Amino acid sequence: MMATFGRFLLVGIMNTIVGLAITLFLFHIVHTGYWAATAIGNGCGVFVSYQLNRRFTFRQAAGGFRYCLRFLLVVLLSYLIAYRLSLAIVHRLFPTLSETIAILIGMVLYTGLNFIGQSIWVFDEKSKQTPGPR
Repeated sequence: MMATFGRFLLVGIMNTIVGLAITLFLFHIVHTGYWAATAIGNGCGVFVSYQLNRRFTFRQAAGGFRYCLRFLLVVLLSYLIAYRLSLAIVHRLFPTLSETIAILIGMVLYTGLNFIGQSIWVFDEKSKQTPGPR
């Protein structure tokens, strides 16, 4: 499980760099607002995340619509829960801090929720192929 989580974090680092850069650009430069910036920024990494997590992280042989739909559902629920909760935390507990802090807190919450959902519901043991070298 730790090796899988390590691979998940590596994939997440790549997605985070791209997603956060786009999110902050949209939020601070384009002024799209919190929800649009986080939705677009996180959405940009979804396709790459699915492919890398399916093949590299969870080493799943099967693919197709069922897995992609489950993946997207977990991403969407993780996003909504994490970023809504982080925004509420910052507004309630730290009202003088900017929403940029909520974005950063949301990223951490999103990562944990997403890993749990992907490992339990999307890339389950029955759909894995024989693991490659670690």
